[in-house]
Amino acid sequence: MTDLRKTTSVLVVDDEKLIRLTLCAKLKKAGYDPVAVESVEEAVTLLKKSSTAFCSIISDIMMGDMDGFVFRDIVRGFDNSMPFFFMTALDPEEGSGFLKRIISDPMSYYLPKSAGTDVLIERMKRVVASRRIGQFIERQVAETRQSLALAAHIQHSLLPPRAAIEDGFFYTSRWLPKETISGDLFEAAPCGDGRELFIVGDIQGHGTSAALAMTAVQSFLKNISRGGGQQDLEPQHIANLLQRFFRANLAEVSYMTAVICIYDWKKNEVSWITCGAPGLEVVSGGKYIEANPWKLGGLPIGLMPDTVYGPDDVVQTKLPEDAVCIVYTDGITDLSRDAEGLEKIPPQLLRRLRAELAAEAVDNCSRFAIPHKTVNACEAMGYGKYQDDITEFVFGPNRRNPEIFETSVCISPAAIDAAAREAAAWCSAHGWSEDIAGRIQLVIEEKLMNVHDHGFDDRDRMREVAGLRLRRRGADATLTVWDAGTPEPSLEVAAGSAETAFELANRAMNNHGRGRLMLREICRGVERKRFGNLNETVYHVPFDASAAAEGAGERK
Repeated sequence: MTDLRKTTSVLVVDDEKLIRLTLCAKLKKAGYDPVAVESVEEAVTLLKKSSTAFCSIISDIMMGDMDGFVFRDIVRGFDNSMPFFFMTALDPEEGSGFLKRIISDPMSYYLPKSAGTDVLIERMKRVVASRRIGQFIERQVAETRQSLALAAHIQHSLLPPRAAIEDGFFYTSRWLPKETISGDLFEAAPCGDGRELFIVGDIQGHGTSAALAMTAVQSFLKNISRGGGQQDLEPQHIANLLQRFFRANLAEVSYMTAVICIYDWKKNEVSWITCGAPGLEVVSGGKYIEANPWKLGGLPIGLMPDTVYGPDDVVQTKLPEDAVCIVYTDGITDLSRDAEGLEKIPPQLLRRLRAELAAEAVDNCSRFAIPHKTVNACEAMGYGKYQDDITEFVFGPNRRNPEIFETSVCISPAAIDAAAREAAAWCSAHGWSEDIAGRIQLVIEEKLMNVHDHGFDDRDRMREVAGLRLRRRGADATLTVWDAGTPEPSLEVAAGSAETAFELANRAMNNHGRGRLMLREICRGVERKRFGNLNETVYHVPFDASAAAEGAGERK
């Protein structure tokens, strides 16, 4: 696109020498630097050398073998904003239709030659000045977007990893700004002795002020989680620390609703306090458990100057072994069918949806994907209009199923290698052959290194984690990988056939050289799904290696 700040040159294209000379003289007098040619071919040659050298083009319509409209079409192939002024002696009443062709392009203008050069130059000044203002606005918008993208990266870098699957407990999250930046926050940090701190907060308001407040509060939470004794990490004490922080630093800016949880996974108990936020929800066996029948809790943090949170505001909840705990900001309850937010998702529908997804996740050991599937299901039912930022945080006990290998993996070469080795060791410990253990290890390494190399930019990769689940299903070992990297094409949708699907996936892994071997000779098949920004990839690795080889032969 031509940058009009940097040039006053005007390209004049006309096959009449007198008109060229007259226009150039007038343009020079008006402060422009005209360049005149007599044919479209010469003009195209000049523009291809430097399309940004001119602020506008003045062209005749009828010029030998190539008319001005063909010339304009050529220019639009590489510059769709160059102002184009057509001067012609043609009569618009003759029925040639040239006037319609001129105005069909929003940056094209018409003047009859009889109007004179002074009228042309005056109009050109106005158009070029207007376009300069437009380009200035576009540059400002682009700079704002870049600044917001950087701010979003800073916010993301302050958040904890999106998920963790550990011995004794798990957590997983979805942090989804309505725009680029968010006023929502969450924190996850160990307290020691089997206790985990989980906080979800929602800074009231929207836009830059809420996002800046979120950044300040998130940084403060990092300091809280890193210091202090066990007493300092009780829910009411954390709430009071946040209250003092808000009143000292953000009292004139906003306040925050929050849920603060201390989860003791050894006792399977959670102590929690709600500060003006939707309370903790607990699902067990596909049904909701009333976690706070007494309606305990306090006011939003920072709302009133004299608020003090005490032990009477804290709820103690004993969890079932299959419990799934859900904490969320009200953005998800504001999901609507319409842009105005008048037709929001019914609360009972959302509760039923969460209960079903939680039960399914417990049965299938797919807890990693719960918050992503929740938002995805709401959108699939037509509630896809966002009114606010969305954060959903899910945690609970993780009692290991001895027949299933589960873990979360940081997206780094060392962590990927360690996870692949751990999975192979688990296979061997469960009596699987050395061959199948080696093939599983190779699949994990190839998949996660591909995510590492291509799924994230260098700024975001360090904070990302993937989830792994490995189990036996009939004659296959099924390996499920969850990651939030760049989406991969769906087998059925993008490929239409197994042959094309395998080829697409192979190409994505060519950097490591073994992708073709893995997909054609190790796996019987691959399935891919996408839930918002979460990829779910399932690899079917046959225990009988010849089965995959036969399948690969059939695909050739």
